Amino acid sequence: MPATRPDRYEKAIASGADIACVDLENSVALSEKDAAREQVVNFFSGKKNIGAQRALRINQLDSDLGIKDMLMLLTLSRLPDIIMIPKVQSAEEVIGFSQVMAPSHKKICIMPLIESPKGLENALSIAQVDSVVCLAFGAADYSSVVGSDMSWDALLYGRGRLVQAAAFAGIDAVDGPWLELKDEKGLLEETKRVSALGFSGKIAVHPKQIKPIHHGLAPSNEALSHAQRVVQAYEENHGGILVVDGQMVDMPVVERALKIVAASKGV
Repeated sequence: MPATRPDRYEKAIASGADIACVDLENSVALSEKDAAREQVVNFFSGKKNIGAQRALRINQLDSDLGIKDMLMLLTLSRLPDIIMIPKVQSAEEVIGFSQVMAPSHKKICIMPLIESPKGLENALSIAQVDSVVCLAFGAADYSSVVGSDMSWDALLYGRGRLVQAAAFAGIDAVDGPWLELKDEKGLLEETKRVSALGFSGKIAVHPKQIKPIHHGLAPSNEALSHAQRVVQAYEENHGGILVVDGQMVDMPVVERALKIVAASKGV
């Protein structure tokens, strides 16, 4: 939600989303940036709610606005649970930001937005910065820079690269938003496809998108049932050859099944 709409902050916390993000970047007009920053200070300095994690998307780091956002963060007694940094192109940007924050805040959790060819090329090193907890794909900006449309085929390479970088670093990958607010069927279908690709989250731009996203990310009943049978067979025959539903099962299949079962329990 825009930082200029404090009336929406608590509603976002209670929306059912896993993370509620206050935005200082694209949704805030240039003339309102200072006022928006003041609202952010009030929100993140207040009592922490139970429920969704609180995130803040600041402005691009190599801009005057980004510097002002960093200075504002240094005044907070407690940082947002997650800081989303847009248009990240190198690991050095994130490291530099972390170093600026470190004297005042030891624990920093950063979600870099990968939104350019250079950022995608450096995604592997960005993902391995200690303070980075997940990577997010900024599909709209990325497609604008490379000159593509936003179809599935056009963005598949970028999504695949980002998932690979996140997996290599052992962190989550979050897909960008579905922009057609009235097309919930399209949102559900795309969420299922990015989940199959390896993404574990997707950005929502409206509360009504949360339910389809959660549904799309969840394993089907059939997939969960199969995973449970694989886990049970593994636990009962540890170290032996497994056959489940007529198929040979090796350790990569077991590990995938364990993740599906754990995710279904919210672990």
